[in-house]
Amino acid sequence: FNRNVTLLNIYYFWVAPTLTYQIAFPRLIRRNWLRILTLITRLFLSNVLIIFLIAQVVSPNLMSLIEDLESGKHVFSVEIFADYLLKLGIASTYIWLLVFYSYFHVFFNLLAELLKFGDRVFYRDWWNSSNVSAYWRLWNLPVHYWLIRHLYFPIIRLGINKTGAMIAVFFFSAVMHEYVISIPFHMIRPWSFLGMMGQIPLVAITKYFDKLRPGSSIGNLIFWLTFCIIGQPMAILMYTIDYYNIKNDVATDSGCVGSACGLRGEL
Repeated sequence: FNRNVTLLNIYYFWVAPTLTYQIAFPRLIRRNWLRILTLITRLFLSNVLIIFLIAQVVSPNLMSLIEDLESGKHVFSVEIFADYLLKLGIASTYIWLLVFYSYFHVFFNLLAELLKFGDRVFYRDWWNSSNVSAYWRLWNLPVHYWLIRHLYFPIIRLGINKTGAMIAVFFFSAVMHEYVISIPFHMIRPWSFLGMMGQIPLVAITKYFDKLRPGSSIGNLIFWLTFCIIGQPMAILMYTIDYYNIKNDVATDSGCVGSACGLRGEL
């Protein structure tokens, strides 16, 4: 081992805004305290906006959803589901963008400034991605570099092709996403897992359109519609319905499982 692999070096790696270890990280000479104060202010304001949207838009709609479930004797029609999907679509997108801004831009830069960490590239212009594959490469660079280094390239070295390695990476990410959701809700459901695995056909579809119409915004439009406008509010609704069913013990009584109870009815 190199002499700089000390406990202090490990502690620095643990708190630095990176997941991939290096022998020597790029460092700045001094801290910019004015920038630190500005970042703290931004972090506070962005979190206030997140809490405001959750309290004023998301929470009332989910409470109304629960009231509809109770008044309808646990039958939740497709029309009602689509109505709540539209109500939550814009708000959930704003919340997701604010979470991204406060965490990847503000919090990571704040950590970097406090630690005099020199590498400040935590994301690239994922919002302009012409296909879903480009989005996953650009939006979370610390995790992307970790997956490439510790999962994707080792699988490639085993002789598996790039498609197989990509599927393995998405599978691992899908399991981790579902694990993170299952802990606070104390329930295991497939929605985050299916959402992540559903990215694989979206990668193929958007790459096809990207090759068919180079420079077009078709793939970018598919990404925003499926991921932000439909995917996230749908996941919120699914987990809310399942959580309600578990808390009220209606799944076994009605002879159906999970969100299938809530979605039966009018087609």
